[in-house]
Amino acid sequence: MVACYHGFRSIVALLSRCPFLDVNQQDKEGDTALMLAAQAGHVTLVSFLINYYAGLDLERRDQRGLTALMKAAMRDRSECVAALLMAGADLTAVDPVRGKTALEWAFLTDSFDTVQRIRQLLRRPQVEQLSQHYQPEWPALPELVAQAEAQATPSLLQRLQATLSLPFAQSPQEGGVLDHLVTVTTSLASPFLSTACHTLCPERPPALGSRSKSVPELLVEAGAQVCRESKPGPSGLEIPAAQDGEEEAGGVQTGGEPGEDGLGHAGSGC
Repeated sequence: MVACYHGFRSIVALLSRCPFLDVNQQDKEGDTALMLAAQAGHVTLVSFLINYYAGLDLERRDQRGLTALMKAAMRDRSECVAALLMAGADLTAVDPVRGKTALEWAFLTDSFDTVQRIRQLLRRPQVEQLSQHYQPEWPALPELVAQAEAQATPSLLQRLQATLSLPFAQSPQEGGVLDHLVTVTTSLASPFLSTACHTLCPERPPALGSRSKSVPELLVEAGAQVCRESKPGPSGLEIPAAQDGEEEAGGVQTGGEPGEDGLGHAGSGC
């Protein structure tokens, strides 16, 4: 809790490896680590708690009945509010004393940045650009391409090749590694570049109010899937099991019964 309140990122990252840590533990005022990080405006820690601490309770309330979302909205921590909402925090939850939601608390406390951010998220509640079914559309693209082709001029590379005689073993080509390095270092890229990136769950892109799984949970699921796929299936080349009482040469038992040492021959499982 102290690390989240003061913004000690390295300590919070280190504590995520402790298997006996209760991330939802509350102090004498009912605050959790998530509440302290959210009301302090440490959006990096809020995102880390959401993504790397399995079992994090977003709706845990303090002694006054306030959630982490409400406490962040009162302090006008708009980025923390956005992170909590995208992680699945309930925007319709109200406190038991005054019956106000996080948005209403933002109005009452003059947290105008938070109000504006919540309204923006409500207008576009889903990141459809990260879905595998998303197809970017640009109605003016064909016309712009036709104009560019009509007014095409020789590129700098073509002009250099026509003017200079460079002793290259192979002629340099556009679109190679050099152009890629220039793109990633100067940010001269297409505006549709981000649509080529997908999340681990492209069938369920991030959406407002939907609880996403943490990284440990995703790793467990991925490990279980790899384990299932790696199991060998039935094959016609398998040697049939010996009959009861039969043993192969060398005295090795082919059945699953334990030998003299009390250890059976069991297949490896996941």
